[in-house]
Amino acid sequence: MDITIGNSTVAGLAQAPPSKSYTHRAILAAGYADGATVRDPLVSADTKATMRAVTAYGGSIDRRDESAIEVTGFDGRPETPDTVIDCANSGTTMRLVTATAALQDHLTVLTGDDSLRSRPQGALLDAIEQL
Repeated sequence: MDITIGNSTVAGLAQAPPSKSYTHRAILAAGYADGATVRDPLVSADTKATMRAVTAYGGSIDRRDESAIEVTGFDGRPETPDTVIDCANSGTTMRLVTATAALQDHLTVLTGDDSLRSRPQGALLDAIEQL
């Protein structure tokens, strides 16, 4: 199947229950955009790893209170991180930000704890290489 993806504009509000999975995706989606507010996030060690990754790619995170995260994004153009991105023990962070790394021209190094570093990444890396 051949698919062509064109530029588009998305706007609106969506209310989702606090969820670690949704929070990861909302933070990274806001990072890809020029920014957004993530309301009622589930903040955990894993989602903090995703916040660190957005910052490493040139975005910024502002947690003014527990009910919202203000994300200033990198507008689809991630910078090359100045340092290694530590995904801690978050497989979701590792997989999502691997795709982000593929958007920029230079080397990005991702790491994590012993458990995360032992998980297979080959299929994801092969798929990205094919793209």
